[in-house]
Amino acid sequence: MQKIDIIGLGEVVLDWVAEIPHFPKPDEKIDALSENYFPGGVTANYLVAIGRLGGSCGFIGAVGDDSYGDLLIKDFQKENVDTSLTFKKKGKKTPVNFIYVAKGEKTIIQSPHMKITKIEIDDLNIEYIANSKLLHTTIIHPDITKKAIDIANANDIKVSIDLESQIAQKGWNNLKNILLKTDILIPNKEGAKSITNSKSPEQAAKILINKGIPLVIITMGSQGALITTKKFQKLIPTYKVEKIVDTTGAGDTFNGAFSIGYWIKGWDLEKSCRYANAAASLKIQKLGARTGMPNEKELIKFLKDNNDPLF
Repeated sequence: MQKIDIIGLGEVVLDWVAEIPHFPKPDEKIDALSENYFPGGVTANYLVAIGRLGGSCGFIGAVGDDSYGDLLIKDFQKENVDTSLTFKKKGKKTPVNFIYVAKGEKTIIQSPHMKITKIEIDDLNIEYIANSKLLHTTIIHPDITKKAIDIANANDIKVSIDLESQIAQKGWNNLKNILLKTDILIPNKEGAKSITNSKSPEQAAKILINKGIPLVIITMGSQGALITTKKFQKLIPTYKVEKIVDTTGAGDTFNGAFSIGYWIKGWDLEKSCRYANAAASLKIQKLGARTGMPNEKELIKFLKDNNDPLF
């Protein structure tokens, strides 16, 4: 089996994306400005961001036994994401998420099949995980996630967790046995506030560190990224762009680029976050979760054009 540096365990979906003039009120009918479909899914997007930046990566997860599943697997392969442990589950449907984009902001309605179309614990391959450098996951399927993290911990493989708000709502007590086994937690600001019952991301990060998580980076949207360790807390501002088209996948792009910088290139936290902020800044200028994700050349050019002293 091929040796992979970064493994993503989680979800892959098809995104149906409608651009709309505004978010409708109850019982209001509006005309869409455009209708599109794109490959998506938090973990899958993360891996594509890594693949475009030249990283070695693979996806552990499942699609349905349908044409959408075929499309998503082919797209992974086109993006240099290994699909050795991407399973087609017979009789299951590939998840389809509905995304509405108005003036650059998004609303996402997740498919119920995200929880149903999944791998079994026996589908995990110890060797595949043990030979990697990093396991990244979203805890969408807690039992499977816990087993994979146990394999990673037993083999000294680093663990990264992306905590989104709908998972964080399960509460600290239900997630702590998984979260305390991670090397880095990268929640969005709503996820961080939710799981700590905090009013600010700064307070939430400090609470998470005090609970025993060694490194927390909260993605703050247009503000950038907030780094918190036991020793310091620092906001790394992002870059201004002329027009924000679609923020879908911005956090996934950040996470992927950060993983390349920090875990593969060995950069420090600030440089890795600047690199990741720049990648997300390029992403949000295009419609679709992955359309604007840069390659290495595009990303370095953007950083130099913005006179970043670290690049």
